[in-house]
Amino acid sequence: MSVAPSTTLMSLRPLIAAVIIATSALSASVQAKSSDSLPAPGTSVTEWSYSTQDANSENGPEHWGELTPGYAECTTGKQQSPINIDSQQRTLDENGPKLDYHSPLLVTRDTGHTLQIEGASGNTMTLEGIQYTLSQVHLHIPSEHSIDGKHSAMEIHLVHSTPEGKLAIIAVMVKAGHDNLALNRLLSRLPQSGLSETLTSGLSANLLLPRDHSGWQYEGSLTTPPCSESVNWYVMKTPVEASQAQIDAYLKWQGGENARPLQR
Repeated sequence: MSVAPSTTLMSLRPLIAAVIIATSALSASVQAKSSDSLPAPGTSVTEWSYSTQDANSENGPEHWGELTPGYAECTTGKQQSPINIDSQQRTLDENGPKLDYHSPLLVTRDTGHTLQIEGASGNTMTLEGIQYTLSQVHLHIPSEHSIDGKHSAMEIHLVHSTPEGKLAIIAVMVKAGHDNLALNRLLSRLPQSGLSETLTSGLSANLLLPRDHSGWQYEGSLTTPPCSESVNWYVMKTPVEASQAQIDAYLKWQGGENARPLQR
């Protein structure tokens, strides 16, 4: 028995509609997955390095701002860090920030760019009436900042933040001299590449600071991508000491220098 063309078309319409709906759903799913794979604005998975001489120099400090739109501020920023501290031009804060470090640092972590030290919450710093919480501590070799044109052997950064996302960083210079007991603790628990180590006993962040907390304050940026502004920096005048053996041990573990050049 033959079927009229109009009858055939009528019977196929539900099938055609189902195919169109399924195709649209698949297209929407693919678009959603593609969108989900993109980094959020201002962030990037692009790798960067400190290298200026070998094959990785294309990802080095001079090119950070070109690697991805999320790093553009590394090039276009107007308040980039680190800087040279001219002690004759800047006002010295004799008292320094109010520090309340009472929770121990417990873990050392290899981030791929530095040794990062983390601990329990509760350590705070109050600067210009704003209270910040200590997020982490990390090391640079040699120092990133300079004071009156002179760099130090190393630099310790104590990174603080507020719930609203404001950042404040204390920078402590490290010069060659006597053995540093706090660094001994950290160097004894250096993690393997990409991993972390637990300190045998907690370390107080106070042990990473000089007795004299006087220093200079300025508005700057992160010294690593995405080089975000603005960061409230406090650079302490008095350095702490570390033995040359300790400095060499950290440099060997780090695999080379990890300091951004001066920006202004």
